[in-house]
Amino acid sequence: MKLVDTVAIIGFLNPKDRLHARSIERVQSINEERNTFVPVTSLIEADLLMKISGYSDSERNISWGAMESEIPNAKVLPNSVSSIRRALDLQKIGIDYFDSLIASLANETDSTVITTDKRIGEIVQIEW
Repeated sequence: MKLVDTVAIIGFLNPKDRLHARSIERVQSINEERNTFVPVTSLIEADLLMKISGYSDSERNISWGAMESEIPNAKVLPNSVSSIRRALDLQKIGIDYFDSLIASLANETDSTVITTDKRIGEIVQIEW
């Protein structure tokens, strides 16, 4: 299984992002590939990043409208209680909150994370 990290979601939404073209491909793969999913954690982190970056509610609404057609509800994967618990150990060694949740879920589901984030790559297999 593959899990799409926040990097691809932000890159997809921002045409000025250096990873925009590849992010489009990675987000489109969610619908095209049966084994590709998006952790709910990636969605929450993307929304938080937009909010703290000063996006208005209207801009966030437009962004999520664009994502709705790319990410069906059936492709959103929640964290289990045990993966959240294991994320605490990753946080203790300096992995940030959202990365720890994504990496922990990837460990639990034996998944590869689609990201450029090298810190996640120290814990689980990544690809871009």
